[in-house]
Amino acid sequence: MAFGVGAMDFGKFELVWVTNRRLSEDFFADVRRVAQGGRADKILLRESDLPEREYENLARKTLEIIAECGSNVQLVLHTYASVASKLGVGELHLPFAKFMASGGNWAVNLTGSNLAKFNGNCADKDKISGIYAPNLTKNLKIGVSVHSLDQALAAQGLGADYVVAGHIFDTPSHALERGRGTKFLREICEKLSIKTYAIGGINFENLDEVKDAGAAGAYMMRGFLG
Repeated sequence: MAFGVGAMDFGKFELVWVTNRRLSEDFFADVRRVAQGGRADKILLRESDLPEREYENLARKTLEIIAECGSNVQLVLHTYASVASKLGVGELHLPFAKFMASGGNWAVNLTGSNLAKFNGNCADKDKISGIYAPNLTKNLKIGVSVHSLDQALAAQGLGADYVVAGHIFDTPSHALERGRGTKFLREICEKLSIKTYAIGGINFENLDEVKDAGAAGAYMMRGFLG
């Protein structure tokens, strides 16, 4: 498959709600509202700061609410591959550094000191820590957060199913950093043969800019809660 020939057409543009329980007065009520709303294709349960057992309980309850709503929205878990396996969730999101560290046969020569060449601030030990069960990730559809073209190409080369590029627009989540912009997004979309999703400061008002850049979909946090 040729690279650098323009963004590819991956069919339906997908919308993903990224959870943040700190933004919710009633987290499970928001889950129910998004699941019933019909606009989200997926929910990324991002609460990976929780210990594994608490995260599992949160994921289990979220799945129950989705089922109660009769919704077709799919749940994507974050970091904890063992929880995904236990609950029968087939898709897992990993930060770039954790994906590299969990690569096994894929990333054996790209861990440790070599990891820093892709982006030193993503090779921080705190960002690599966490339970992601490398032996289980090969059975899951894996999405990887990337913050540069080099990271995106590396993730694709090591077997990621898709990348999530950000942050695109200014956002309170990264108040000290300006958004990388749609030119950055377009370049990644054009260079990769796997799907590229956009994240960061995206809402229903600027969604057309993301689509025009060639993204396969958009991840939104506050956009679904407004």
